[in-house]
Amino acid sequence: MWTTLSNQPAVLGVTTVIAGLSVIWVFRKIARKHKRNQLRKKWNNAGKDVVVLHQFFRGKYCINLSPYAVKVETFLRLADIKYVVDSEIPFGPKGKCPWITLNGEELGDSELIVQKLTEYFKADLDSHLDTRKKAQLETVRITADEFVFWLVITWRYWLDGCESFLKSQSFPSFLNVTFPLFMKRGIKVKARYQGIGHHTPDEIYGMAKRTCGALADVLGDDPYFGGERPSTADCSVFGQLSQLMWNAPGSQYEALVTEVYPSLGEYCNRMKEKIFPDWNKLLNPPLE
Repeated sequence: MWTTLSNQPAVLGVTTVIAGLSVIWVFRKIARKHKRNQLRKKWNNAGKDVVVLHQFFRGKYCINLSPYAVKVETFLRLADIKYVVDSEIPFGPKGKCPWITLNGEELGDSELIVQKLTEYFKADLDSHLDTRKKAQLETVRITADEFVFWLVITWRYWLDGCESFLKSQSFPSFLNVTFPLFMKRGIKVKARYQGIGHHTPDEIYGMAKRTCGALADVLGDDPYFGGERPSTADCSVFGQLSQLMWNAPGSQYEALVTEVYPSLGEYCNRMKEKIFPDWNKLLNPPLE
């Protein structure tokens, strides 16, 4: 009896803590929902047919740490579609970045976004290509979006532990510590599910080297993968290669496009100069 009575304060204390945490959780959830609703009003007021591109903050050398965000923004510019950027809520439908808001409709996944914009704005970036070339470039796009992506993030977040990557970002101090811990564990698990995570670092680098070599061969002497002018596939390839070119400073992965296959580095600079003449002003912090 006395034991039961003596435990009552402890039980009461635990119950109070749990109740307090529950209240905090509920209020935070309400606050987040309220903030999103307020932002949604702002996004919907962007104007008819104005795309709101939701993505991560800009980096020191590259306009985004997400290759898919670079892909979508490149497409928007090539298609001459008016857009504004929002970085307050980078994750949208399906938990992916980037995502867009268009006339009140929210859409996630970069490829679905490009398809939607192509149809809605009748933006055909591939009109100069024949059927066979379109099919070839679709294979190139898939290689970039579905294979190069996994090679890069497996190295960036797991094998390299963000060491090279953090040099390219302007994160707050606490993120420089917590971000690698969070990402390394998460990408390790996902890379193993995908399959690439079962290979050694040398094997993964070898795959990246061979893939970059294949892309360089496809590009050949053409200025763009679409030939004399960029195509839809160029948006994807540029998005992925931009991560090697500008978000892997001082690494052997950066060297793949600057030294091993310099034509890919030249291609990246060509795309940047053609589509993003304001590239330096977009960076964080802006470069003169």
